[in-house]
Amino acid sequence: MSIPQLQITDNGILAPSTDEVIDGLWDMFKAAFGKDLNTAMNTPQGQLVTSLAAIITDERNQMISLLNQFDPRYAQGIWQDGLGYIYFMTRKMATHSSVELVLTGLAGTSIAAGTSFNDDNGNTWQITHKTVIGSDGKAIAQAQCTTSGNINAAPDTITTIPKAIAGLDRITNPYAAIAGVNEESRVDFEKRRHASVAINSKNTNASTYGAVADLPDVKDVYVIDNPTDETINVGVTNYPVIRNSILVSVVGGNDEAIARTILNKAGSGCSFNGNTECIIADTENFPVRPPTYTVKFLRPAIVPVFFQVTVDDKDSLSHQDSEAIKAAITKGFATGATKAAIGQPVIASKFICPVAAAIPHLSVISLRISKNDTEWVDILNMGVDEFPTTTIYQIKIA
Repeated sequence: MSIPQLQITDNGILAPSTDEVIDGLWDMFKAAFGKDLNTAMNTPQGQLVTSLAAIITDERNQMISLLNQFDPRYAQGIWQDGLGYIYFMTRKMATHSSVELVLTGLAGTSIAAGTSFNDDNGNTWQITHKTVIGSDGKAIAQAQCTTSGNINAAPDTITTIPKAIAGLDRITNPYAAIAGVNEESRVDFEKRRHASVAINSKNTNASTYGAVADLPDVKDVYVIDNPTDETINVGVTNYPVIRNSILVSVVGGNDEAIARTILNKAGSGCSFNGNTECIIADTENFPVRPPTYTVKFLRPAIVPVFFQVTVDDKDSLSHQDSEAIKAAITKGFATGATKAAIGQPVIASKFICPVAAAIPHLSVISLRISKNDTEWVDILNMGVDEFPTTTIYQIKIA
């Protein structure tokens, strides 16, 4: 046959170029209609060759795309889901936005877990743990939006108490909410699949990380151990990790599920670090009268990151352009190669390409970041007890 074929080799699939397919079609046409056939592309037969070449090339491209789906580096959609299921993984659905609330009222007032409050946009936020107002008349509570996905809340917008609670005077959120993310992206799923190969092992940082990261609603994890006999300080904040212990820093997820996973994977032979503790019964190994362990892990402090984007022609910057810039930054901050993480630096230059792609008709002169909205730098270092976050309300465009 005149049309060159696909070649499946040890180095992958090799496909002939479109020109080679066209030459093969002309050879086939000449064999059928004669060697004196006019091969001008503007003839009826030329148009037919062009159409057939497009059909053949498109089908071959589809085949190449399909074969690439068997490589975890390129797979996406249900094909990536299938590869993940080999490791008993399923794609994470959209996560819930979270926020820190300040409750003000009578000392000793108890606010039950699940108590709901509303923001200015009508979204409902529920407290995740029972909270008791302290002697100073204030308490800090963690809350989640009842609607999953990328729900934003600006500072001081969660202020409505729909049902009066005796002893509670007012609430607010001093910082913007940490927006949830939509269904897990291809890049994030592959990173988690890569880490998950250690899930079936135990007593390693990798196994603990992989198992905790696989829990529902977990946004980020950092794991480090200290096998020495002395306390060590880790990260830019010099967070202390006691001797013969493991530190697991986690954003999102259920406290008890996280603690149980840490106990199962890190074991009971080490100590734990952190500001959150749960008492866990080892029912996996002892179904009857199981021993109990106090497991600690770290809930890192939320560190707001502000962005300052300068473009070359601000006068021509439309509202749609501004929204596109903010969407590019918040999406990059939440997923993919530029995803913010516990203990990892936030580098401003990584966001230039996504922003430039969002506004191709404008040039980005500079892009800088800050922790306090006043001192602008090119890189922000984060400790293992810090989790960087940003919202559309923390992005300035000049």
